[in-house]
Amino acid sequence: MLKVAIVGCGVITTRKYIPIFHKLKNRTTLVGICDTNESALKQVAAMFNIRNTYMDFGEMILRQRPDIVAVCTPPATHTRLVIEALEKGSHVLVEKPMALTSADCHKMVDASNSHGRKLGIMHNQVFNPAFEKACDLVSAGAIGKFLGMRTFLLTPVDDMTSNQKHWAHKLPGGVLGETGPHAIYLTLALLNNVTDVHVCFKKLLPEYPWSSAEDIRFDLVADNGINSVTLMYGSNQSAAEIEIIGTEGMLKLDLQSRILIHHNRTVGSELLSAKALIKSVTSGVYQTATSFAINGIVHAFKKTLDGHYIGVNRFLDYVAIDAPFRASGEKGKETTALLETVIQKFQEAQQREGISAVVTAP
Repeated sequence: MLKVAIVGCGVITTRKYIPIFHKLKNRTTLVGICDTNESALKQVAAMFNIRNTYMDFGEMILRQRPDIVAVCTPPATHTRLVIEALEKGSHVLVEKPMALTSADCHKMVDASNSHGRKLGIMHNQVFNPAFEKACDLVSAGAIGKFLGMRTFLLTPVDDMTSNQKHWAHKLPGGVLGETGPHAIYLTLALLNNVTDVHVCFKKLLPEYPWSSAEDIRFDLVADNGINSVTLMYGSNQSAAEIEIIGTEGMLKLDLQSRILIHHNRTVGSELLSAKALIKSVTSGVYQTATSFAINGIVHAFKKTLDGHYIGVNRFLDYVAIDAPFRASGEKGKETTALLETVIQKFQEAQQREGISAVVTAP
């Protein structure tokens, strides 16, 4: 039984981590929570009937000696808390983004190595069942030679854009610093050695001057392909979709519904025939219906499709039996370094347009 402590009592803790650790009571014991906001701390403790509460992080570590610490605080605090937990003997699972700079990521990874403790980053979408299956299909050659991918993430305007006090606006690159890591770690799961970055953007909603942009697009050019990423923040809609293209097929993923469609619309000596199109559409409908039914049953009875739930389970295995983990500290460091480049290119594009690079919230 692994003893777990959580620092940070925000939305991600109440919606994800505490319910997950309670569900995994056969593997973990939640021994304490910590937050410098006493009101939030008491509210969360009462909500989940948690007895051991702390406003001092060091005291919680000293008294509870957790095997694992989950760091769910604002990104600017990650480095200090992660290193302190590692130095005091705990393994650490930290929310993305890992840190605000690659230099801080280096410090965290060095602390992990020097103290012999595991460090994981909650890159939750790499644990999405649809994405994991897609990676397996690519590795098995199911779509022929991998050529590239496209990523589309649509964040509703009321999530961040319209909220001047949202912490994302204080990040380097603003909302790009919050959503960008998702696109980048998904990229790095399939692309090798990104060598070039191209960024463009559009400020669509001038009524929200604190938001850096509502349409941000960038191409990540690697040795084995390109990922064209679109991040949008100005609609009331939500989406998370990926297309993976190979020489012999294409994979379409809806990360929200966890549905993967394997397309094969081969064109021979003529343009795409009606027969080939009908076959492809029929196959897509069948795959969608089957996946929807299976996912619905699994979610209804086990609720095990969530990327955070799977990621936490994988991290427990990483700690307990040194099992593979897709989001190690090294992968987090690589993600942050590439995000720094994307943000730099974004800010350079803003300067060319005469827009201030970062507008911070009060």
